[in-house]
Amino acid sequence: MISARFVFICLFMTMTSEVLLSPFYPQYFTHAFHVDGVAMTSFFIICCRIVVIVMTPLWGMLFKKWNVKYVVVTSLLMTALIKVILSEVSTFYEFLATSLVLLLFQSSLYLLYPYLVGHMKKGQKKASAATTYVFIVHTAIIVASLFGSTVIAWEMPLNVYQYFALIDMVLAVWLLTRKALPLKAEKTPSIQSINEPIFFYLLAIFFFYLGHNVIRPYFTLFTHETYGMSSQGSALLYAMPSIMAIVLKLTVPTKLLNGNVIPLFYGITGASVLVLCLQAYADHLSVFIISRILYGAGFYLSMVILDIYLFRKSKEAAAYYYSWLIAVQNIALLIAPILALEISKVDLAFPLVAGAAALLAASAVMPLRNKTIPILRQVKENEG
Repeated sequence: MISARFVFICLFMTMTSEVLLSPFYPQYFTHAFHVDGVAMTSFFIICCRIVVIVMTPLWGMLFKKWNVKYVVVTSLLMTALIKVILSEVSTFYEFLATSLVLLLFQSSLYLLYPYLVGHMKKGQKKASAATTYVFIVHTAIIVASLFGSTVIAWEMPLNVYQYFALIDMVLAVWLLTRKALPLKAEKTPSIQSINEPIFFYLLAIFFFYLGHNVIRPYFTLFTHETYGMSSQGSALLYAMPSIMAIVLKLTVPTKLLNGNVIPLFYGITGASVLVLCLQAYADHLSVFIISRILYGAGFYLSMVILDIYLFRKSKEAAAYYYSWLIAVQNIALLIAPILALEISKVDLAFPLVAGAAALLAASAVMPLRNKTIPILRQVKENEG
């Protein structure tokens, strides 16, 4: 088995390289490639999302059939090569095509985390891995956003991918030369029949992630044009939800989330709706910053609450149900940039308003979560 240290370092570097320039795509595409940065950002995000949605299940099947170690090594060597090519592109469509090829291989690395946890024994190790993963994700977003605000000012920002290519090669050599850890995978119980009230819960998940992601594509453009903020300032506000996630993860005891968490979800989501509307039409930068901090806290807490509810409801079948959540989440992430593109043409503040409306819809749907609709059924596996 691949070590946890390697998995988390690899995921941190992969997420950092992926997020690095994304907050500044509208401005960068306009200045570097002389295209409509707003329109091309949505087009770029949609294409990338489709590749990940298609490739991740395919890599999942390959993980079952092939030696995972060599799959990851091959992917890292290919991403290293493609990142070197990416650093030399000169047009938008070259950048798009190279990025999509990069994601063909990079999407395999996203499966390292479920692969790691799936091969751990129950108990403290899985909980520790999950906590570390949350920390890694949000730290990578913060580091990438802040580092990206410096890189975007370089004469040739894409040259940064040469450094990430070198890191990928080092990771590949590291994995190839280390011995695998002897850790047995635990057997996943088969599910004979499922008749759970999950449809409306998934619908609420869709609106939840749509609301939180429709505001992202043009956020730095909004802060720059509305408040004249620098790239560094915009990046800091862009990363604020991740900063708050880390702060709350370290300070909020989990026992506060015991008991019935759904009423807390309603309260936090309602507050998030008001805060997003405040961000859209705040008169002063200080008000905007405070509302962004409050929004970040609400986003983290509501996301944790939704996961807790699903895990309690599904119990032994949590992994199976969570795959449905991931599918719905990706659909929302695919639609979000399309919606953001259309409404941002009217006003750059409208994505914030649309986000508030989507969160309101999530709260409206959640009371129906206990309405039973049999949509999931898995035939019992043949024994022997």
